[in-house]
Amino acid sequence: MIVCSCNRLTDRDVRGCCAQPAGAPARVLDVYARLGCAPQCGKCAPTIAAILRSEKSTLACDCRPQNCNCAIEASGAEAA
Repeated sequence: MIVCSCNRLTDRDVRGCCAQPAGAPARVLDVYARLGCAPQCGKCAPTIAAILRSEKSTLACDCRPQNCNCAIEASGAEAA
């Protein structure tokens, strides 16, 4: 999905940026810098921030993908 229309960035671009060997970017501006662009209108910043939070929680999780409940627990909805 397109996250930033101004720079034509997708959610895959942002997630790929987070997966780089140098470690996950800490701020939205770090994502722009790693992807070789700069913010234009800024409407995408909240979405990029949400992706960063999601990726950080995924990277901090050491569960196996098939039985990971971290995302469910983080959202406040527990499995029945």
